[in-house]
Amino acid sequence: MKNLNECAERLFESRSMTNLIVKVGIGDKTLCELIKTAENRDLNSHTLFNMASVTKIMCTTTLALIAIDRGLLSLQDRLSKFFDAPRAKELTVFNLLTHTIGIGHKNLTGHTAGYESVGEYILNLPPDIPTGTDVLYSCPGFILLGRVLEKVLGDRLDRLFTRYVAEPLGMNNTGFLPDKNQDFVNANLMPDEAGIVNDYNCRHLGGVCGNAGLFSNLDDVMLYVNMLLAKGAPLFSQKTFKSAAQNHTPNMSESRGLGFVWSDEKYGRTGGLFENGAIGHGGYTGQSVFADPRSGLYVIILSDATACSCRKHGGREKAEETRQCIRDIHNAIKLDMEVQN
Repeated sequence: MKNLNECAERLFESRSMTNLIVKVGIGDKTLCELIKTAENRDLNSHTLFNMASVTKIMCTTTLALIAIDRGLLSLQDRLSKFFDAPRAKELTVFNLLTHTIGIGHKNLTGHTAGYESVGEYILNLPPDIPTGTDVLYSCPGFILLGRVLEKVLGDRLDRLFTRYVAEPLGMNNTGFLPDKNQDFVNANLMPDEAGIVNDYNCRHLGGVCGNAGLFSNLDDVMLYVNMLLAKGAPLFSQKTFKSAAQNHTPNMSESRGLGFVWSDEKYGRTGGLFENGAIGHGGYTGQSVFADPRSGLYVIILSDATACSCRKHGGREKAEETRQCIRDIHNAIKLDMEVQN
């Protein structure tokens, strides 16, 4: 793919990335697999990346859909079923999955009582907007959802992910709190922090929570994408998948499925490559995973864009720069596909 290769060269020349893996395909056919590094290392399909908020779909959303499919959880379940907090009565599992709880970004590192009580802590935070009125991207909401799933399924989130998602799909190298002796692309600025979660809320809470913390590699992400292309099989039914892949927030500022970003003109990072209705998620550290089960088209992007951006700007975060990198890659793929057609 000429345009993709040229885009990657520009990103490396501008020091926007030093490690990049891109895989593009339609169904069983691989259209492109690009692996590029500026470091003295063997970057390959086994190398682990900090998946950041892609954790929200690979782990938390998928576990929620499994629980819903098995009748253990309902979209209408109120959080008062799981938490003793006044505001829990007005919030539902649907609000968590669609980012409509009304609580946006929050630094939770001031919460000192620990992971077990973080749900009640979040539920006592003042809302930023009224519940259900708009999409407000919410890491706290997915931390809450992780705690709900632990109560429903009866174990810690990392073990639930291994049992219900990783093992059935054969994702043998994906999980939380990885062995530090493995091969990582470092998402952090300090060289000795490879394999430590970048997200400060997840790190503060012990490295296992519903919003971030998962590490994975290209081979395992591909197995997850195959599940999406198979419309949930073998983890949950097509009926549950169909519900999850709908746009549940059509009149709001962002389009959301159940847990998934529902890609359309409101979501710029896929660059118009997909038709409306592809599903997936991005990750703060420079990751992106999207698939369209109708056409079979998928794009996996694994990178160290955020760490590179921070190094370029003296440690200051430039999230929009990372988002633009992902947008540029999708745009380049789109141009290549137009040429091929």
